[in-house]
Amino acid sequence: MRICHIGLNHKTAPVELRERLAVAETDIAEILNQRIQHPAIREAALLSTCNRVEMTVVTHDPDAAIAAVHEWFANTAKMDLEEVREHLYSHTTDAAIRHLFAVASGLDSLVLGEPQILGQVKTSYEHALSAGTAGHVLHRLYQSTFAAAKRARSETGIGKQSVNISSCAVELAKQIFGDLTGKTVLLMGAGEMAELAARHLRGNGCTDILVANRTLQRAQNLARDFEGHALTMDQLPDYLDAADIILSSTGASTFVLLPDAIKAAMKKRKGKAMFLVDIAVPRDIDPRIGDIDGAYLYDIDDLQQVVQGNMENRQNEADQARLLIEEEALSFLRWLKSLESVPLIRSIQQHMDARRSEELEKAQRYMKGFNDEQLKAVEQFSRALMKRYLHPTLRTLKSLPDDIEGDLLMGAANRLFDLKPISSESLDSKTPSSTNVSNIKRNNEHPS
Repeated sequence: MRICHIGLNHKTAPVELRERLAVAETDIAEILNQRIQHPAIREAALLSTCNRVEMTVVTHDPDAAIAAVHEWFANTAKMDLEEVREHLYSHTTDAAIRHLFAVASGLDSLVLGEPQILGQVKTSYEHALSAGTAGHVLHRLYQSTFAAAKRARSETGIGKQSVNISSCAVELAKQIFGDLTGKTVLLMGAGEMAELAARHLRGNGCTDILVANRTLQRAQNLARDFEGHALTMDQLPDYLDAADIILSSTGASTFVLLPDAIKAAMKKRKGKAMFLVDIAVPRDIDPRIGDIDGAYLYDIDDLQQVVQGNMENRQNEADQARLLIEEEALSFLRWLKSLESVPLIRSIQQHMDARRSEELEKAQRYMKGFNDEQLKAVEQFSRALMKRYLHPTLRTLKSLPDDIEGDLLMGAANRLFDLKPISSESLDSKTPSSTNVSNIKRNNEHPS
């Protein structure tokens, strides 16, 4: 079995493409079940965030699996395959494992070390479990992923004083306004991002906080925590002119704020600047709003300049975290290599047990006078002898090196034992019971 990790992120694709590929949670199960219908894909999981869309699959044919996932990306984006492919990365086994570990640890995030991504990776695994597309390999892979992320955060300083998208948005706002004391904030959306933004803005002097959400109850709950005021989305036009800072993070599939609404609000503000940050994917704010005088619009990709300044102080800790991730990756790779040898070991045992039974049956002509105890002793002797000679071979196959030497040893074992090619289904098969004493006795009583 091989693991493949295919996707794109904020480094390889602009927000315009990422929003085309954003997946609603309600659609994930259907997408995953469609993917495992492909003959090359046995297991699958999907991670979709504002900064990345990635699919992890387990396969016996990496080339076919990667091609199938590439086709899904192109179809979902409604773009030509070649056009989308230039933004995709496709990692296989070693690189796939290391990439997923780095993602979960926050080492591949827009904001180095940000903690939210681990929860998002856990959610993607839970979706695969619910959809029934996560099997034995993905289960072990994600448990190892969570262990690697935990070590990276607990044994290094990568998670200390962590920054996130919302805190970077506040840094940008300070560049526009300087002091944020007394500024009025409008939060569109009442999820985790909005809560983090409210916390950072409140800590920087913003006391007037408006929260607009499709579900009024959620807006009221968040507004209450920060002594703010809750709005429905329908009430937005009446309050836009009061907002100095607008931060949007809804789950809408189309633009929530359009140019005409902001133009009307800017007239009422009489030249006072308005700062808008759209951290949603798909975007909430029509990009044409950035052309309106006095309106300073930034999307999630614009935050990278702020992020860059925060990364330098965290790079040493990130290097230490990568060393820990490497240890965890090597441990998982050893397990995966041992899993690959399981059907080979089983096949050798079946093959040799069948040969043992054949020879035992041939020897029955010499055991006509044997009683049950003597027959049992011969049976035990034949098994012990077979195990004695197989032990060095099976011990080697159970601890194969995770490089080309391991593949060569598996190939040699197939040739030396004259085995038929092993199908992937043999992973799920069980070794049939061997010839037992009663069979020998029956054959002894009725020789051919």
